Amino acid sequence: MAALRLMLLTSLIALGCRRTIPQPTYESGTSLFPIDSGLSWTYLVRETTYTTTGPVPHSYYLRLRIDSALIDAYGRPSRYVVWDTAPFLDSSQWGFYRVGLIYRDEKQAELWENNTRLLMLRFPLSPDIRWNRYEYTHHPPEICFYAHLDTTWQVLNQTYPHSVWVLRRADTTALLEKAYFYEVYQRGTGLIHVQERYDKFDLDNNGTLVRSTDSYYRELLLLHR
Repeated sequence: MAALRLMLLTSLIALGCRRTIPQPTYESGTSLFPIDSGLSWTYLVRETTYTTTGPVPHSYYLRLRIDSALIDAYGRPSRYVVWDTAPFLDSSQWGFYRVGLIYRDEKQAELWENNTRLLMLRFPLSPDIRWNRYEYTHHPPEICFYAHLDTTWQVLNQTYPHSVWVLRRADTTALLEKAYFYEVYQRGTGLIHVQERYDKFDLDNNGTLVRSTDSYYRELLLLHR
């Protein structure tokens, strides 16, 4: 009995001395996704599509402008987004491309692009957060997470310190299919770099691997804001 009381007393002392490890705190991350009316970003877009005769490279300018405020279908204060494009090497010939909506609160950031509601970012900036880019659609999942929370990134001739790197993993489980997507955001600036590469291969009549015309490569590089 005395031994039992001693064991209980020892356990209580150990529990009383146990240290509580504080939970880590992370910044909100809202500065990665500015939504003020009048803001504008200009990107250089490099694309490669694949045809039956081989790759076809193409470059152009893309401008994203945040326009007037409105209330979206969910009763939330959102803003219009306008995309314009211009031919490469002559950014003076802007032409209307399409419109969308943008929304951000303390928990997430969303963008309606091509009439598709995309979940762009989740907050706070925790490496443990995972989210599905296509959560609000019927598209296959595209799981996103913060691969780097504070890294230096270079886009063209500009260096961006303290950037955030988001890795996107598409639901590609086929043997002859591979996707590699990522985005980089700079605090106070917004999206600065996007790279999307989707490779798909088929077997021809001779059993040889050939690249499918579904394959593509796309890169956005921020020129200025």
